[in-house]
Amino acid sequence: MMPDLSVNIAPGHETGLLLRNPVMISCGTFGQDGYGSHMAAGVDFQRLGAVVAKTTTVLPRLGNATPRIAHAKAWTMNSIGLQNPGIEIVLREQAPLWVDWEVPVILSIAGERVDEFRQLAAAVEGTPGIAAIEINVSCPNVEGGLDFAQSPDFTGEAVRAVVTSTRLPVITKLSPNVTDITVIAKAAVEAGTHALTLTNTLIGMALDHDEARPVLGTVTGGISGPALKPISLAMVYKTYRAVEVPIIGVGGIETTNDALDYIYAGARAIQIGTANFSSPRTPQEILSGLERHVTRSNVASTTDLVGLAHNAVLPPAPTNSSH
Repeated sequence: MMPDLSVNIAPGHETGLLLRNPVMISCGTFGQDGYGSHMAAGVDFQRLGAVVAKTTTVLPRLGNATPRIAHAKAWTMNSIGLQNPGIEIVLREQAPLWVDWEVPVILSIAGERVDEFRQLAAAVEGTPGIAAIEINVSCPNVEGGLDFAQSPDFTGEAVRAVVTSTRLPVITKLSPNVTDITVIAKAAVEAGTHALTLTNTLIGMALDHDEARPVLGTVTGGISGPALKPISLAMVYKTYRAVEVPIIGVGGIETTNDALDYIYAGARAIQIGTANFSSPRTPQEILSGLERHVTRSNVASTTDLVGLAHNAVLPPAPTNSSH
């Protein structure tokens, strides 16, 4: 018998959002265009728990100046700038393709003002093919993109605008570029978000040594990949202790053990992003690994593994003493 990997990532919503398993594809990495087109051969994304479609804005965005991508051994850095065709085209041309899919599609949205978040949520409301909304208040690659994510008041206003404009489950994606993520998380929860995604990318830069200048056209960009994992993992751990809504962990997940780390830290589900570019089969492989782990561990489901790291017996904190 196959183990039960199903998870409800929005139990506070009137209908919930039940996924067959906790493995999701992260926003911006779903197919060549971020909306699921031209998936690599042999990738059975329909087996997954959910996919998050590329962040969509009210109006089309051309994105940032090039170069937009830089790679190194332990990280990828991007400054795409939320390039997308705008909500009207996404709802008209992309959403109809998702209607008959077995996998739930979650649409990521981003606004420059509170009213744009409200406008986007209202536009999505009632659209077949969209199972939930993920609010991107945390993109570091657009001007002012972090204003919402770095302010509990702004985050709360954006979340409240979306929650009051749709009957869909709402997930809020937070930024690691803050002093205390639990303050922002609590503001999102108080405003009505049904779940949290932790985290978006971390601001960084890379230099071209031959030219002695920044590699990216925007100078800085968002760091993802393995280098982000310890940071995001710590934020999942802290936030799990601070709020009661489900957490979706993302950042540097490449293996089953990476996924388990996030689950042990408190994530009920996980998203895979950058690893999709180098190996599009990564989500399927991690899902198979989770199935084997649950079977070997003789637990009822992955839900039984959530937060196990919080049960660990920690050594006492060191005390200051002089000798």
